[in-house]
Amino acid sequence: MNEMSGTEDGLRDLSAVWRANAEVNAALLKHLTPEMLSAVTPGGGFTVAEHLAHMVGTTKYWGSLRSEDAMRGVPTLYDENARLAETDITRVRDAFERTRDDAWQAAFMLGGQPNEWGEGPHASPTAFLAHMLIHDAHHRGQILLALKTNGFPLPGEDALWAPLREAR
Repeated sequence: MNEMSGTEDGLRDLSAVWRANAEVNAALLKHLTPEMLSAVTPGGGFTVAEHLAHMVGTTKYWGSLRSEDAMRGVPTLYDENARLAETDITRVRDAFERTRDDAWQAAFMLGGQPNEWGEGPHASPTAFLAHMLIHDAHHRGQILLALKTNGFPLPGEDALWAPLREAR
């Protein structure tokens, strides 16, 4: 195997995991109802809507440090002045779709061409995407805890685990 094919294989694997993470987020978002968005994490934590807004906002922030242009189309789901998170589930779902695609572009593409990573807060595109994947998983756990402790049903285990187990 030459060095380039190893890089291409690694990029393909990373892309599969990135897409699988997006599928898990989509399964969770599909499960959520407007009533569930106000469920609060125990101990006075975020509401589900705030967790979702934070997930999108964090990816948008870190991605914009790499490529502001790539992240420009990602909507903001939290109004800092009113201290309110978006509760229109359709808008939230759309923001997650935009974030998934735009963050990938920020990590790997600039102006339609593969980018040189260079300077920045993350050592590599892989480090950036790993940070975002782990961050998403943390907040999904917090969302599930909020749902469970507020008496809402949880999505099926398979909806949340199958995409990651089957990523190719």
